[in-house]
Amino acid sequence: MNILKCVLPILIFSQLFVDEIHAEIYDRADYVVVGLGTAGGLLTGKLAQDKNTSVIALHSGSNFTDSFILKYSQNMTFSVGESFLGIPPNFNPADYNLPPDLQEQFAKLIQLIGAQVAKLYETGNTTPQVNADDRVLDWVIAKPAAGASSINAGAWVRLTNEVLSNWEAIAGPEWSVSRLLQAYKDMEDYEGKTANKRARGHHGPIHVTQDPPASVLSKKFAEATTAATGIPFVSDYNNPETPLSVSTQIQSAHRGHDGFFRVSSVNAFLDRIMKSNGNGKKGARLKVNFNSTALRIIWEGKTAVGVQYLQDGQVKSAYAKKAVIVCAGLRSSPFLLYSGIGPASLLSSLGIPVIYDNPSVGQGLIDQTPVPIVYATNPKDSQAGTTTIFAQISNLPAPTGTPEGRKIRLAVIDAIPGLTPVIVDLLQPQSRGTISITSADPLTQPLINFGLLSNSNDLALLTSTFQTYVKDLTAQLQLIDPQYQLLLPPPEILDDTTLVQSYIREIAGTDYHYQGHCRMAPLNQGGVVNSQGKVYGVNHLIIADNSIVPSPIDGSPMTSAYLIAWNIAKILGY
Repeated sequence: MNILKCVLPILIFSQLFVDEIHAEIYDRADYVVVGLGTAGGLLTGKLAQDKNTSVIALHSGSNFTDSFILKYSQNMTFSVGESFLGIPPNFNPADYNLPPDLQEQFAKLIQLIGAQVAKLYETGNTTPQVNADDRVLDWVIAKPAAGASSINAGAWVRLTNEVLSNWEAIAGPEWSVSRLLQAYKDMEDYEGKTANKRARGHHGPIHVTQDPPASVLSKKFAEATTAATGIPFVSDYNNPETPLSVSTQIQSAHRGHDGFFRVSSVNAFLDRIMKSNGNGKKGARLKVNFNSTALRIIWEGKTAVGVQYLQDGQVKSAYAKKAVIVCAGLRSSPFLLYSGIGPASLLSSLGIPVIYDNPSVGQGLIDQTPVPIVYATNPKDSQAGTTTIFAQISNLPAPTGTPEGRKIRLAVIDAIPGLTPVIVDLLQPQSRGTISITSADPLTQPLINFGLLSNSNDLALLTSTFQTYVKDLTAQLQLIDPQYQLLLPPPEILDDTTLVQSYIREIAGTDYHYQGHCRMAPLNQGGVVNSQGKVYGVNHLIIADNSIVPSPIDGSPMTSAYLIAWNIAKILGY
């Protein structure tokens, strides 16, 4: 009894102490992170790994990382989804002389994809794209925790030194080429061939693998592309010395034995310190609130002190002692606008109190523009069903002029034996779009205009690509194997500029690689954030995602999102 009298107060005090910590984490922390996507998962993990730092993260989706469709890298074809496979919307295999079993396989694949991926995406419609036949396109946001890194094709394509140099010129020494190359090395655990071992990291949290020996399909496309473009085959396109390349795929989506499991920002940076319900473990002062839609910033004057959010039909608040960090991707601009940062005329017209007038918020939206083409190929050459959908990737210069810098990417998709889409990507388009809002209600969908082909130079570059690279690639494939035939567009139109441009306007779409609409640049040069990611005109508000890129990326948006979040964490001292 005496022992109980001694121990009971200690137990009560301990429980009160634990309850106080939990209460703090549930509604108040050092940092509140808005968005647990690719960038947000990394940044939340970096912050919360410091046991002296408390973090609340808000994510509008759920934690699906253990679901069957996302957990295993072999399901990548399904998680990427029909719209990402590069099959043009008007393509019907029945229109071509293809075997009945191939047509049946194609139809089954599309049906399976449609059934599985609907719950993984939030979608909406753009404004009519006036330079692309007034077509209305889809915009897409990945809903699961870890965002696009949990559902994408996993292409690990670093930004080149050319782009990083542009960033350094705009943003300064905190974004220097040497610093960002070191960040890539620190993130990577690379397993594969390279001609420059000093450029690759081998002890980081992101497992990066090189595809297994190339399939016959990959080899034939590589041989034909090299012959058609004069760009050599290289083992490692992430080697800064070989940015132009014909290569096999390099992945960040594989982990475990034989790449059985998928890598995402959540399982790379958070699983060790987060329970599946979002609570911290192993001493991490962390709380992730899933199914929580951030509505707007809570202000004290011009200082961000928290975030109002909606969860289970209730409006709640999470307060930040040090800073609110926005990693909402495509929704970063709307979140600022709903919070009173943006063009004063727009905000006032919607009845939103103006905290800071910055007309650059939501401007300068960039997306890598894809134009799919389709080949009939030998089904025996395929490796469809493996842990990648890309058979081969080529990073190419513009087909005319000085051959410097990545401008065009050819990505060969191996998902259906005998039917091979190739994505012709415009890597650094000059066209720009916008993101805006039409209501003071944060639950209203944003108004998005990709500005597709709004700069005539983009159409000119794609036209020359079709009339040189695509035409020559098709000819070289025919020499290697006559079964390889261009189905779409019809090869006879390639010499007709008017018909080629008509095809491009009809088919060009979006890669969902959104960038630059909260640009990191000097305020008088269209900047929304400074070199530390801090939003101009206010205090304690940071953006750390692809929306702040100062100039277009020429790699995959996953690697730039990771890079930005990693560097912002380092700037913050983590």
